[in-house]
Amino acid sequence: MKWIPIALLAFLAAPGAAAAQVPPDADWRTLETEHFRVTFPAGLAALASHAADRAEAAHARLSAEFEAAPRGKIDILLTDFVDVSNGSATPFPSNRIILYARPPVDVPELAYFDDWIDLVVTHELTHVYHLDATGGLGSVLRAIFGRVPVGWPFFPAAGAPGWAVEGLATYIESAHTGAGRVNGSYHEMVLRTAVLEDAFDPIDRVTGHDPRWPGASRAYIYGSKFTAYLAEEHGPEVPKDLVERTAGAWSPPSLAYDRVAKGVIGRSFTDAYDAWRAGLEARYGRLADSLRAEGLTEPERLTGAGYVVEGPRVGPDGRVAYAAYDGRSSPATRVLDPETGRVWELARRNGLDAVGWLPDGSILTAQLERDGAYRLYGDLYRVAPDGRERRLTWGARLTNPDVARDGRRVVAVQAADGTNRLAVYDLATGETVGLTRAAPGEHWAYPRWAPSGGWIAAARWRNGLYDVVVLDAEGRVVRELTRDRAVDAMPTWSPDGRYVLFSSDRSGIPNLYAYDLAAGVPASDRLRQVTNLLTGAFDPEVSPDGRWIYFSGYHADGFHVERIPFDPARWRAPAPLRPELRVAERAAPVGGAAVPDAATAGDTVASRRGAAPHAPVDAARAKAANGADAGATGGVAARRYSPLPTLLPRAWLPEAFDEGGLFLGAAVAGRDLVGRHAYALSAAYQHRHRLVDAELAYTYAGLGNPILGLEVWREWEDLLNAQLVDAPDAALMRREDGVALSATLIRRRARSSAFIAAGGEHVIDSRRLLDAPGYTLGYPGTSLAGAFLQAGYANYQVHPFSISREDGVSIVASARRRWDLEPVAVDGRVLDGSYDEAEVDASAYLSVPGPGFAHHVLAVRLRGRRRAGPGANAFGIGGASGDEIQLLGRRVAGESRDLSVRGFRDGARIGTHAWTASLEYRVPLALIGRGYRLWPFFLDRVSAAAFVDAGDAWCPAAVAETPLSACNGPGQAAIVGAGAELAVDLELGYGLGMRVRAGIGHPLRGAGPDPEPVAYIQFGPSF
Repeated sequence: MKWIPIALLAFLAAPGAAAAQVPPDADWRTLETEHFRVTFPAGLAALASHAADRAEAAHARLSAEFEAAPRGKIDILLTDFVDVSNGSATPFPSNRIILYARPPVDVPELAYFDDWIDLVVTHELTHVYHLDATGGLGSVLRAIFGRVPVGWPFFPAAGAPGWAVEGLATYIESAHTGAGRVNGSYHEMVLRTAVLEDAFDPIDRVTGHDPRWPGASRAYIYGSKFTAYLAEEHGPEVPKDLVERTAGAWSPPSLAYDRVAKGVIGRSFTDAYDAWRAGLEARYGRLADSLRAEGLTEPERLTGAGYVVEGPRVGPDGRVAYAAYDGRSSPATRVLDPETGRVWELARRNGLDAVGWLPDGSILTAQLERDGAYRLYGDLYRVAPDGRERRLTWGARLTNPDVARDGRRVVAVQAADGTNRLAVYDLATGETVGLTRAAPGEHWAYPRWAPSGGWIAAARWRNGLYDVVVLDAEGRVVRELTRDRAVDAMPTWSPDGRYVLFSSDRSGIPNLYAYDLAAGVPASDRLRQVTNLLTGAFDPEVSPDGRWIYFSGYHADGFHVERIPFDPARWRAPAPLRPELRVAERAAPVGGAAVPDAATAGDTVASRRGAAPHAPVDAARAKAANGADAGATGGVAARRYSPLPTLLPRAWLPEAFDEGGLFLGAAVAGRDLVGRHAYALSAAYQHRHRLVDAELAYTYAGLGNPILGLEVWREWEDLLNAQLVDAPDAALMRREDGVALSATLIRRRARSSAFIAAGGEHVIDSRRLLDAPGYTLGYPGTSLAGAFLQAGYANYQVHPFSISREDGVSIVASARRRWDLEPVAVDGRVLDGSYDEAEVDASAYLSVPGPGFAHHVLAVRLRGRRRAGPGANAFGIGGASGDEIQLLGRRVAGESRDLSVRGFRDGARIGTHAWTASLEYRVPLALIGRGYRLWPFFLDRVSAAAFVDAGDAWCPAAVAETPLSACNGPGQAAIVGAGAELAVDLELGYGLGMRVRAGIGHPLRGAGPDPEPVAYIQFGPSF
């Protein structure tokens, strides 16, 4: 057995989750600066040059911060093929960053930025500095083996808790840009609400991965604010010291991360975290007392699910439609009847975005859908009252839609050239026309038609100012309702068109405000505060009858649809604008006399209330560092993308295995930046017999579809010791030389994926008798030619709270035929290795309502195998299926079985024809979500399953009755077992998730007269 197989490095050649959105067949360009290679699609040259400038500026700041920069060029891949805002970084196989160009103006958590590219570059480059750092031992090992994709000692920070990694990057993004999430209001809102509603997460839960709100954002929110606290309490050198102590740790950080803390702040992270929490409780308690003294708004909560609620919109009959995701079911468009409290799911949807009512009671939505295998764009859909859905646009890249009262025009945000613009879609003609220009320094969000249809209120980000403006139907801005650095967003109109209501965090707490457009109202009285909350309010919507304001209200379990009366007489003077959100000068008024003047910035300037003492973080230091920003690219011309610089191998691992003697060798792998080429190569040599064992696997995705594959191999296997009297060292070796070519077509959709692969192969299977002079083999081997076909489809769902796959299927079917080109006659018999085989693996999952933290699941699986022909080998059935746990390529625990029947031992039946079937009912038992302090152990959830398994394996009678056959004959009754198992999901070492299943199966049929139950422990899901 090879104890370090090529598979250990093969993932270096496989596209990651982010890379899966990068079209390898696009027209890519590259420009280089002193420290970076920036690769981008043709058409984004200006944005790529800007990204390079910001990357060099961030590199200068971070080099001063951490005093050591990663060696070599850092690759940045700038892409605009998906309508999401994100970024990622990895040190494997080299330091690489992916930037999604789309600005996050409609993502409240990310909306506070001065320059999206600057912010995301700073964040991801911090990851590179952090994850690339290593100590003396790691430096020595990396000098020998290269960038081996493991944690300590090669990349120690890869074993740090997620909150430490993401928290540091989010803190630095804020410290170095003056904006960012630490300085914004969203993270502050989450922590404040958690404290005031007694739901603040302990450090062990922040260290693990718990599905409860705020879910995956927990590491960013708690981690960044905690890091900011540490820097405030212990000095600005804390980030640098954390990076250096982690990199230089002489034991894996995943085993003793508190040891890093004691070297940096003199106490454990756990103790510091408790002190931070106590300080937050005191500060937020004082804030709550002051706001209660002013009089709090008491909304009526209308939904109870929590998690995510976006864009409540009220129809003509008073029903409220909104987008929702509860972490347990698929995202959906839901409808609420406020009078009865009934909520029902109208239609499942892809992602979350606003909805709009059409005159016939249909609902308009924007959803994400794939355009081919690599692009993900927003488009418009019409959902009928009965839930039937019809797609209206294809690849239009439209989000944030709003329907005019005439029921014909839809205003939406349209992505373009790394930014966006406002556009109008005509429901009658299907035409989309741009309303504003797509400018790099201007981004749009949340457009809403005025009741008259002549005006549009929208949120506009321009050069760091995020404000509400009013446009005419031609796309001209006629009034700026706000002008400050607060996030003023999500506008809507009152039914009479007098007021524009919107959400603003001007005070540090997102609240609802209203701007009075009536003539004659003094400028100082135009802006009014509608709500005064301890938590947060977003997405206001006034009911058509003018009675209610519906909105998305924040609480410790997420967002809910809430409402308050629409009563302008109860609105108050606006909360003071935080000092850091003021603008230096007021721009000249924008023309358009039909709409009253906007309030000036000076109308609402006052002191900040309720802000964290460390926001903005080190803004002065960030501004000082920006002095080195100018001209980083120096006008360097771009060239066509070349895969070679990122395709070369960056690491190797030794191979050692014993097959008739010791083989020694190495394995390497590589993948270029855009995923056009990928390869894995291993080679080993045995000196005793001068044997070479090697394998090359290569894929080419430059066509986009199909993906072409090539595999070439020579593999040696020690069949048995010949035990010859006069040749005691003789060994019978099997050598397989093969080449295979394949083409794979892939089809991806938001809810499903499918593929079909076809190929051919040629294999020379030979035998050699070594160290046995004078002896010859009667069967020297054969030559096989083959063809294969495989297809698969999957559409099952998995949600944060899920205990299993849900609501869908997974099907893979394959067929292969091999022809023996050189049949051999031995002792009067013709040895023909030809055979054909067919396999199918089908699973289906259905969620079932029931008690517990997640859905119950009814799961069924059917597997079938068939081989026929003179060269056919047999299958065995029995045992419990699961995953293997490997260490350096060697299995140390668990087993992977294709044809399991629990309650029986492996090999209970053997045959060239086999099938198994399983039926399971899976039940959630407990959502624990706890560890202990910073110990590298986290207990996630516990579930159970009851099962019935069945199966059979047999050979045709002519085969089963041969003297040496181990097959079972045909015609026997299937074996049947039943039982139950307990499954525990846990994490080891800050992120190594696994499922441990312990069960017992009892044979019901086919085990003989005295059947005994069979207990087992397995890893991973049963299917």
